[in-house]
Amino acid sequence: MSSLEETLEAFLNFLFWEKRAAENTVLAYRQDIASFIRFLENRGIEDLQSVSLDVLEAFVAQESQSGLEATSLARCISALRTFFRFLVREKIVKENVAQLLDTPRIRRHLPEVLTLEEVEALIAACDLTKPSGIRDRAILELMYSSGLRVSEVVLLEFQHVDLEERMLRLWGKGFKERIVPFGERAKEALLAYLHGPRRFLLKGRKSRYIFVSGPSGRPLSRQSVWNMVRRCALRAGITKHVTPHTLRHTFATHLLEGGAELRVVQEFLGHSDIATTQIYTHVDRRFLCESYERAFPRK
Repeated sequence: MSSLEETLEAFLNFLFWEKRAAENTVLAYRQDIASFIRFLENRGIEDLQSVSLDVLEAFVAQESQSGLEATSLARCISALRTFFRFLVREKIVKENVAQLLDTPRIRRHLPEVLTLEEVEALIAACDLTKPSGIRDRAILELMYSSGLRVSEVVLLEFQHVDLEERMLRLWGKGFKERIVPFGERAKEALLAYLHGPRRFLLKGRKSRYIFVSGPSGRPLSRQSVWNMVRRCALRAGITKHVTPHTLRHTFATHLLEGGAELRVVQEFLGHSDIATTQIYTHVDRRFLCESYERAFPRK
């Protein structure tokens, strides 16, 4: 292993164990910095101290010309900045030249959102004649009811759920803990799954995970949930591009349309920055007009 590769491994350990970065972030940064190291090796650069802003800009230009989208390019630049901050901390380089890199402007797209009728149709599309269908309905009800990320729902354990109080204890990105409620219909769907179908899927075995894939007791994979959501959307005749994250977008939007404060929705979603939550404040013009008519005192 070269010294550059050893530095990369030390950086990844720093991200995971000290910064408590999410697993997906660590994987993405690994890919970005590994590409950067290959770029340096191809240019015969072995000493990170000799990396200048010109070298970094040449690497970013190469990544851009390879067809990398603006969002991926912005993440790559973020990875470089974080990597060089780490290098300064470890006294491998004297200054963070990456902080001078320009971040590409990203067009923010409004997330796809389902209507309440479409949510009902999606959930109704689960095949309740099968244990797996009862499990799928419980997943959809819980994801819509609490705005869960797909990674959170597949790793949900019994110790995280308070059925009596209808509350979930979650650890999201960066291992940040949050408490979120879930609705009565989600509770009913969860109980229907736990009282029979789950035991059938496990074939008498035990598992700490709530949503299991089968007798192994392993949790469902994220891809399995993605495929399930897509199947239900097709059965329901929903033409929108529906993913597990669509339910999270829909949860947030419906809460705001119902009058919830942005800060409350921020807490439910587990966003550290309220600017991230603000993308959910898009609501249709009809709702805005109705809210104005109800609230404005001078008719």
